[in-house]
Amino acid sequence: MHCFLIAVLTCLVFTLSKYLTERLAITTATTTGEKSLEISSPPVPEVLPEYEYFIEAIDTRADRDRYIVLAMADEAFVDMAINFYEASLQAHHVNNFLFVGVGRRTCRTLRNLSIPCFYYADDPNAGEASDYGQRNFIRKMNIRTEMIIEALTANFSVIHTDMDVAFLSNPVSEIKVTCLVLCLLFTRVYVWRILC
Repeated sequence: MHCFLIAVLTCLVFTLSKYLTERLAITTATTTGEKSLEISSPPVPEVLPEYEYFIEAIDTRADRDRYIVLAMADEAFVDMAINFYEASLQAHHVNNFLFVGVGRRTCRTLRNLSIPCFYYADDPNAGEASDYGQRNFIRKMNIRTEMIIEALTANFSVIHTDMDVAFLSNPVSEIKVTCLVLCLLFTRVYVWRILC
């Protein structure tokens, strides 16, 4: 039992040190990057590749641990998608994200601004806001459910987000640490039940 506890604590310390190292690297890059951006000219827009398959786009955008932040956007909320990108994703250096477009015009608009987007589906009401409980809303939520299930089936860890939220920091590292701790705790309970 003591060996198991030592293994759990070692994994926890390793994960926390990795998290803190990544956080320090991001902070250092941000500090030096912000100063150089103020002096230099505006960045050249990134040319984004076109993907034929959803999983191919996710595989390119996900981080090395296969975590991906997905946000569904339609034409009615493109301005909200741009705001969410600038205020939450770009501001906190979240790079493993993909907007999932409902309607071709959605992704065309986002991609023109060098924001990664994959055209996933069409909807007759993509250009209109839908109210909770209406058929249009339910149809759009079913598209969201399908894209999440498709990503999970391909063995990606999906962090789905709405666009009317604000990230106060990069949530991915915290989620990874929490997942590891929970996995270790559940493993301990499972092993304890087998041994006892």
